[in-house]
Amino acid sequence: MSASAQKKDSANVGSLEGIVKDSVHNYVLRSATLSVYKDDTKLIGYQLTSNFGKFQFKTLPVNTKLSLLMSYVGYKTYKKDFIIPADTKKLDLKTLIAERAENNLDEVMIVAKPPVEMKGDTLVFNADAFQVDSNATVEDLMRKLTGVTVWSDGLITVNGKKISKLFVEGKPFFGGDPKIALQNLPKNVVDKVQVYEDKDSPDKLNPEVNMNIVLKKDKKSGLFGKIGAGYGTDHRYAADGMLSGYTPKTQVSIIGTRNNVNKTANSVQSLMGYSSYKGEGTNYDYQSDFGRRGLNVFTSAGFTMAHEFSKPDRLNADYFFSRSKQEELEQVRTVESLNGGNQLEKNATGTANSSQNNHRLGSRYSHSSESWELDANYDMNTGNNSSVNTQLSDVLNVATGATSRNASRQENTGDQRTIDLGLKFKNKNAYYSNSADKSAPFDASYAYKNNNGTNSSKRTTDFTASDPSQNQYYNRRYETEYKNSAHKISFTMPGIQPRDLAYLGINMYLENTVDISNNTEAAKVGDLSSTGQYVANDYLTNRTQYNTVSEKPAIGISRTYRNYLSNRYEKSFSINLLSAAEVFYQESVSGKLFQQFNESYFRFLPSASLRYTHQKHGDFYRVHSLSYNTSAIYPNLYQLAPLTDSSNVSFLHFGNPGLKPSYRQELSLRFEHSNYAAGGSDMLSFNINAGKVSKFIGDSSSYDALGRRVHFNVNLEGYEFAGYNVNWQKAFKMKENQLQVYFNSALNYARTPAVINGDAVLQNNLNTYNWLSLAYTFKSRVTISGSQSLNTGITRQDGEVNYSYKNYTTTAGTSIVWPKGLNWNTNIKFNRSTSIYSDPVNFAIWNASVAYRFLKKENAEVKFSALDLLGQNKSIINYGYNNSISTGTVNVLQQYFMFTLAYYPRLFGSTESKKK
Repeated sequence: MSASAQKKDSANVGSLEGIVKDSVHNYVLRSATLSVYKDDTKLIGYQLTSNFGKFQFKTLPVNTKLSLLMSYVGYKTYKKDFIIPADTKKLDLKTLIAERAENNLDEVMIVAKPPVEMKGDTLVFNADAFQVDSNATVEDLMRKLTGVTVWSDGLITVNGKKISKLFVEGKPFFGGDPKIALQNLPKNVVDKVQVYEDKDSPDKLNPEVNMNIVLKKDKKSGLFGKIGAGYGTDHRYAADGMLSGYTPKTQVSIIGTRNNVNKTANSVQSLMGYSSYKGEGTNYDYQSDFGRRGLNVFTSAGFTMAHEFSKPDRLNADYFFSRSKQEELEQVRTVESLNGGNQLEKNATGTANSSQNNHRLGSRYSHSSESWELDANYDMNTGNNSSVNTQLSDVLNVATGATSRNASRQENTGDQRTIDLGLKFKNKNAYYSNSADKSAPFDASYAYKNNNGTNSSKRTTDFTASDPSQNQYYNRRYETEYKNSAHKISFTMPGIQPRDLAYLGINMYLENTVDISNNTEAAKVGDLSSTGQYVANDYLTNRTQYNTVSEKPAIGISRTYRNYLSNRYEKSFSINLLSAAEVFYQESVSGKLFQQFNESYFRFLPSASLRYTHQKHGDFYRVHSLSYNTSAIYPNLYQLAPLTDSSNVSFLHFGNPGLKPSYRQELSLRFEHSNYAAGGSDMLSFNINAGKVSKFIGDSSSYDALGRRVHFNVNLEGYEFAGYNVNWQKAFKMKENQLQVYFNSALNYARTPAVINGDAVLQNNLNTYNWLSLAYTFKSRVTISGSQSLNTGITRQDGEVNYSYKNYTTTAGTSIVWPKGLNWNTNIKFNRSTSIYSDPVNFAIWNASVAYRFLKKENAEVKFSALDLLGQNKSIINYGYNNSISTGTVNVLQQYFMFTLAYYPRLFGSTESKKK
């Protein structure tokens, strides 16, 4: 790890260089701290010496008196005044001799803490060395640290290395989301920021990197939160509250929210992230979701807590309640291509009104020591739901001119209960280590899930056709009770190779996974008779029990070759072979004879991988890998022997008891690059994959003249797929400015065999996604962002049918704080959708707000927001796959204006310390 930073004071800049050596043995000092000050107090540059003891500052002011301070653990602080000549603009200090420190109390010199230093293998930033605004957050401090990049999506990198975990005082902070700590904790509570490699990382060649925020002694307790409410036009409202407190042992947070502006969340942690002191800026995560289908009223409340009993023992618990009411209205046009060039055109209008209530209670206990780890979690979910769905669809057979209309309505009410239990145990003791405990290392886990509930529904179907003899009407009621349970046991034991093979660097390991599921369903179905009473439907009334068991034993062997020079470079080449198999058993017990069956399957599932890594310390890290994987997909009860419900007139699904398992093979090539140079912050990953599925479980569909579809699954040959995914991101730091660039591109191709009206067809689907995003920040005052995305799809069937669609999205946003306390925020999103069977659709969503922060801590806010200023918002349906393409619209949230008040409680440090 390395760090360096410099600032330009004028256009006339010069360079300073030199080398640091020990005074006794004359060897170079690696990672010594060099700091440059102006007027002895203003820090204008700092860095650590290289592996060769060298340092170089490239942009220091010339013809100006400066001071250089060198510090290193166990050595006296070295100070030297200097001036870079204006004519040469270069100064070489040659060799700086560092003298070893003696424990002489008469020679104590008090100096300021260096901005950065290496303590063993830990890179330490001292927070007091960096000047920021009095109300700045930890995120503002991070942006000052050399080599540290805080990405707009919350990712943190240090010299190109991703931070896997962010801790506060060595512990996860309210669930571990970095944004909660970065955007709520003030900078002045931080003593230091530590960056270090995780000693328990599974990848020893390129271990994970963690970050720990150490708080000042009198700031280890705190309270923060948000209380806000707003009201706007069209009776729009939004209210939310969050209060979080922490001590050295305990963290507690409570939240609550209610709104009708399409703002939703699924956990206490997500709502905490949305209620940060830092504010929204150009973050779209918790703004009104104008792309969400329908109109939503959302209510939630909950709490989370964590307590550390002792250093290795920690208990977490949380509760979350949510209530959601949704109203949707959609209009969709679908074109389905049949064989012989014929098509079905379907125009449908539908409504959906639903409500859901959910309660989730969870807890987790963890213990970690040098020899073993234990994690136990328990989660319970209960809820109920109700919905009313209607649809009116008209179908035209283009070739025959036959038409039909289907009017359906379905009412549902239900409740469900889910319990999740998990246990994970890891024994770290190595059999071949020098430890007195000679037990073999292993990982073991157990997961249990139980899901049960009831559902009551009523479906009415009124099907009419141009041929009156085909008219059908159904009024059917369903009472369903289900009970599902699943058990999963996993076991991994590394290092099972004989000692002779271990000496040769060959590693062998054992894996085994067992999955057991039990699914029971009891259904009572009745049809409305001419007397107005529901009469039992003996065919659909049934009780089934479907059970499956899967066991996957595997034994693997790997060999790694290494070539390295300490602190210079490291290369490795790994070969991994895994011999695995799967035994799969399924059985069905039912009141229907054709649903009673049991089948056993056995499949050999080998895999292999090659991996080459190259790391040049302080420069880059690269990974090249090639992998081959196989898997089996087994037919289920719905595909083998379902009960066909005739009231679903437009789509009748039947079973195929002769279905066989399909076999998937995939080859994947991956490349990764990370820039580890001082200040480096660019990452690239590229993945390309291809494969095929034999005995593919595909679709066989028959359409009649009125567009009614009869469907069942069949085994087909010829399914092939390929694709790629590219991710690249880079940050450019320029004094107080930073520009972040993101790029993502993906392509997926599938060649899918199918049967339509008895004829075999090949459907070729090509989908692409491309996205480019830019984010610019200046200090903490200006944020500008923009992005462009393009999503496309093309489908060809036997070369004669061509479907295509394109979705374009362009976004731009700006957040400016000027003057102090006044935040101007605006963002706009342009949307364009095109399809081969519809006219282009264009619309823009423009949002703007102005907020004023006041009080001493800037923790009170008044805000005015104008949403969908142009009044153009629409929700577009535009997608296609296989032999169909659909276009249409759904009702969405539209223009409104809102006035909001918010208060951010902030109290850090003990009461006693404040009195002092």
